[in-house]
Amino acid sequence: MIHSIPAEFPLDEVQKRMQFLLGVLPAIGENIVEYQKEVVANRNALPFKEILANVDEHAERPILHALTGSFPDDRFSSELAGDQGEDSDFHWWIDALDGSRNYIHGNPLYCISVGLTFREHPVAGVVYVPTFKETYRAIFGDGSFKNDHPIEASGTASLDTALVASGLPYQRRGIITELIGDMSAILSAGAGLRKTGSAVLDLCWIAEGRFDGMWERNVHPWDTCAASVILREAGGRLSDFQGRIYDVSTGDVVASNGLLHNDILNILKQVREVDGIN
Repeated sequence: MIHSIPAEFPLDEVQKRMQFLLGVLPAIGENIVEYQKEVVANRNALPFKEILANVDEHAERPILHALTGSFPDDRFSSELAGDQGEDSDFHWWIDALDGSRNYIHGNPLYCISVGLTFREHPVAGVVYVPTFKETYRAIFGDGSFKNDHPIEASGTASLDTALVASGLPYQRRGIITELIGDMSAILSAGAGLRKTGSAVLDLCWIAEGRFDGMWERNVHPWDTCAASVILREAGGRLSDFQGRIYDVSTGDVVASNGLLHNDILNILKQVREVDGIN
């Protein structure tokens, strides 16, 4: 396990919050699975952006209601509702449905991500994959688990035998040349390239060894907070494109099993040097 930012925090309070969260997510996830059938059946009846907003709101509302009702003194940030609550040591980062486009098309690759920071340090996270009833969880210093079984990142040490993931940000028109350059360079290094449509799922799959690395631009704290703890506790590494250690303000991320991290960073750096990008 890699503990990159030493943080003193009240473990009992973090455990209490995580136990509550683990108790409510399965029922919320079941509701999301059922609602997907309705969404898929009617996805051509409304403009795509309206369907997307409806789906995100349907998923986010019960999570926020449960957490704000039980921990009213905490602060909350979510993809749809934004910031709620006063300044607090505990700050929740919520992506109630990562992989919304997958969801709307009937694809099973989507998940719920809820991360917790204490004084802005990520200390705990839960990612729930409703379709498969899979729960990834971690508390800083206590290891990483999937459905209560310990997980760890892979031992893959060479890109030519690695599976690497990436995503395409919604706002990508202005950086499409960069994105293509990154993918071309990774493929040229011999890596297999995959795209799940969910950055959160990519990070969890690195934590359990299904993927060996990933990179993505323009991610948000609610996308990465929970999975950052899960990945680090599984022995992986998460940074920005310059190799600086992850915090919740990091927008462009590189993640890996740790062994491949510098290789991925160097490839991305070389692409930017060739293209004249900082």
